[in-house]
Amino acid sequence: MNNLASIIGKNVAALRKARGLTQQELAEKIHYSDKSISKWELGYAAPSVDILIDIARFFGVTVDYLLTEQNEESINEVTVNEEAQKEKKRQETNKALILSMTMTFVVLVAFSIYFSDYIFQGSEHWIRNLIVFLWMVPAGAFLAAFEVWKFFHNRVAVIVLLSLFVWSLLISFCVQFGFVNEKPEQIWFILSVGAPIQIILILIANYKLRK
Repeated sequence: MNNLASIIGKNVAALRKARGLTQQELAEKIHYSDKSISKWELGYAAPSVDILIDIARFFGVTVDYLLTEQNEESINEVTVNEEAQKEKKRQETNKALILSMTMTFVVLVAFSIYFSDYIFQGSEHWIRNLIVFLWMVPAGAFLAAFEVWKFFHNRVAVIVLLSLFVWSLLISFCVQFGFVNEKPEQIWFILSVGAPIQIILILIANYKLRK
């Protein structure tokens, strides 16, 4: 038992030092007293099973890892893996922020165009001014599809966004020139172009997934 307590204590101390934490800081993070941590690290006492689970979860290791004698190389490997995971999470967060900022930029541009047209053309042109928000949908869908493919490589999400881009673009075109234009034209038939494009996108998605 004393040998096991000593092994656990050495592993906890090594992991704590690799993290750059003091006993007090570790105690605050895992919600135990620093006196208990000092006893564990000195091998005077062994933590209970539930405490071992908390410690293992905090350091990102298994309970078996804490119960087995480790060398310096294995401790460093755990630290490197932990830093790599943190870096990956930071990158994922940054990618999500970039995507959100892009969508926010598109919305702000749409509002800027709308209010500038509203101010200079007057409120009687409100229908014509609102069309800018309809054009915002294909613009945002295209930019989102590009960034999702570049950052996350999610084929399904890209196909969905490209489908949204195609249909919203066609609808915006039809509404612009067939409804709010000064000389409306009957061009709703152009929506039929979306069907073959949609089929092509679905075929591409199925081909990629099967491959």
